[in-house]
Amino acid sequence: MSETILSSGEQVNDLIHQKLRRYNRQFMRDFRDYNFHIERDGEIIAGIVAASTMDTLEVEFLFVDERYRHEGFGSRLLGHVETLARKNGLRRILLNTYSFQAPDFYLKHDYTIQTVIEPCFGEYNQYYFIKNL
Repeated sequence: MSETILSSGEQVNDLIHQKLRRYNRQFMRDFRDYNFHIERDGEIIAGIVAASTMDTLEVEFLFVDERYRHEGFGSRLLGHVETLARKNGLRRILLNTYSFQAPDFYLKHDYTIQTVIEPCFGEYNQYYFIKNL
């Protein structure tokens, strides 16, 4: 066996993600990206990366630069994808977060905790949320 295991960078990670999505399309349908960001003075200060499959939207990342937190950018992005998801007939949103990130933020936006792994990483918990639309 001459194959070597190599460390992957972002380009390879993206390629692997694309290959997995292509494989999954055999079993799942209606893939659609819900990726948006907010800029201020040409700088990206917040963004959301999400995708739908069949009747479910899964949020992979929601980020707001620390300098701009508590200004409503996260709520605007989350509300935007929720509105689009409803408009497109989706029935639920899934996401996960960690105790040092934003579990209270999602509770405030009517997400329900499905499970918590405590602890997950060292002293930090991981929360899995759902919101029915």
